Amino acid sequence: MAEAPRGIEQVPDNELIEHQKVKDGEISELHGENGMPEERKEFVPPAVGMEFESYDDAYNYYNCYAKEVGFRVRVKNSWFKRNSREKYGAVLCCSSQGFKRIKDVNRLRKETRTGCPAMIRMRLVDSKRWRVLEVTLEHNHLLGAKIYKSIKKMGTGNKRKSQPSSDAEVRTIKLYRALVIDAGGTGNSSPNAREIRNELPNQLNLKKGDAQAIYNYLCRMQLTNPNFFYLMDLNDEGHLRNVFWIDARSRAACGYFNDVIYFDNTYLSSKYEIPLVAFVGINHHGHSVLLGCGLLAGETTESYIWLFKTWLTCLSGCAPQTIITDRCKVLQGAIAEAFPRSHHCFGLSHIMRRVPEKLGGLLNYDAIRKALIKAVYETLKVIEFEAAWGFMVQRFGVVDHEWLRSLYEDRVRWAPVYLKDTFFAGMSAALPGEALNPFFDRYVHKQTPLKEFLDKYELALQKKHKEETNADIESRSSGPMLKTRCSFELQLSKLYTREIFKKFQFEVEEMYSCFSTTQIHVDGPIIIFLVKERVMCEGNRREIRDYEVLYNRSAGEVRCICSCFNFYGYLCRHALCVLNFNGVEEIPSKYILSRWKKDYKRLYIPDHGSNRVDATDRVQWFNQLHKSALQVVEEGVISLDHYGVALQAFEESLNRVHEVEEKQN
Repeated sequence: MAEAPRGIEQVPDNELIEHQKVKDGEISELHGENGMPEERKEFVPPAVGMEFESYDDAYNYYNCYAKEVGFRVRVKNSWFKRNSREKYGAVLCCSSQGFKRIKDVNRLRKETRTGCPAMIRMRLVDSKRWRVLEVTLEHNHLLGAKIYKSIKKMGTGNKRKSQPSSDAEVRTIKLYRALVIDAGGTGNSSPNAREIRNELPNQLNLKKGDAQAIYNYLCRMQLTNPNFFYLMDLNDEGHLRNVFWIDARSRAACGYFNDVIYFDNTYLSSKYEIPLVAFVGINHHGHSVLLGCGLLAGETTESYIWLFKTWLTCLSGCAPQTIITDRCKVLQGAIAEAFPRSHHCFGLSHIMRRVPEKLGGLLNYDAIRKALIKAVYETLKVIEFEAAWGFMVQRFGVVDHEWLRSLYEDRVRWAPVYLKDTFFAGMSAALPGEALNPFFDRYVHKQTPLKEFLDKYELALQKKHKEETNADIESRSSGPMLKTRCSFELQLSKLYTREIFKKFQFEVEEMYSCFSTTQIHVDGPIIIFLVKERVMCEGNRREIRDYEVLYNRSAGEVRCICSCFNFYGYLCRHALCVLNFNGVEEIPSKYILSRWKKDYKRLYIPDHGSNRVDATDRVQWFNQLHKSALQVVEEGVISLDHYGVALQAFEESLNRVHEVEEKQN
């Protein structure tokens, strides 16, 4: 059976360990740096999918494992290429494997072989790394340190392999230490998790049982979730420092919805029990979708860069257009290094949420808050924002207020008036009342322990997947009710998902609050119109606001000063009025985004094309096949009939693949 491609086990200075499967392993006794025995704890045995930089690394790993368990390793078989004599396969087994040959039975040496089945089979794969393909852990004889030592006295016949001080063995021992050192937790019962993280910024703050919970979860997902990916970062002492993981559905979602992402570090930056961070996107229904998770030792540039670059490997190096984060200098530096071409913005809702905390003690707080809201949400031009901000700080005497001053210095990253050319896909929170909420908001509170979160994690994702599936079915089953006779409404009702169409439909309805469309300037093919709108303001009063709209008929371009299209992904009422005024009956195709279409996943397979397939890269084959299969799965759950067709298609495909294999043999 062909092995699914795994990730890459990297062991540089930071001791990164990726795709190590974790099972309930043997019991081992390790000794600490001071030579004192530590309590016996579980560690990770060999598992299918482990990868190593070289054959020597793989051999030393298994040899080190054997020492801890209490048996000796022997090379049972090796395979070499004919021309280069390069080794490309091997079987390592317990020294008690097999039996003596008949002619050796009468020799005086006592029989030590028992036909033990314990072994690992590994092979050099296309990535030039050694991958474990088969594992048998069970022995049919006694194990233990005394038994190993008695066997060791007989000699190994290979001096190099028995060297315990080789770099590979040192790395392997560090891996074991990472798995057992953190297993008992830090022993610190302080309720303030953030203070602990500040005291130990170079390792995760794990309570007793947390490490085992992480390993059990990652192991279970690796075994049951195709295309699951995770990576561990260890510090020099072998402690877990950072962890990243992403399930198959989230990896697939990255291919569709990674254009705009919100990096959520709410639980890390606030005083939560678990140092959780998450990559969040927006799907074709406008719902949040998880694109990856992590646990970080602290808010350090090093940890953030490690996480971002790890996540980037899942995107095949394709960075997002826009990244939204909390306002944080450390994050700003890390994103500049990891995503230099992405547009990094600060979440406006995060900033406005801090207004009571930062300004609540000031005299005339209510008046200052209203002036700030007016400057942020109601100005349409930079000159208007600058004037409104200047009036606020001068009028209320807060020119030297530290938070307001620093906020003003960062204004190009958060103020809507400066971000009109940035695409947000509805994640801008550019209107009052809009907010970027944590993805796990209903599942994590400040005292939620890690074990409980890992249990809730899968429940949260299942609920999100069910919501998306139901929304898909609802969008395809029937057309939405039209509320006007406008051709734009009819046009997009056939294309967009129900939720996105409802938002666009509201803009169509609000065209009737725009009572005047006037041409004010002509420059060749470009015409600027002024659209007047009656806007509801505070206190149920209405005021008239002017919106400038640029229109270029020859280029099919329409741009409103409110920049609704970049903020939300569909045209605003002002732009629709200008199109209607000019006799345009259909929205230009450039303003109909594929990412909002009800059949988006059916039409678009990211990175899928036979002309771009690397003939030697099996990992790429696996990823593309998995994405295609996932499309069939998502279509197959629409109805019982869909399910039957999808299941039959899978069975037929598998039979045809088997036919190819039979022909080759």
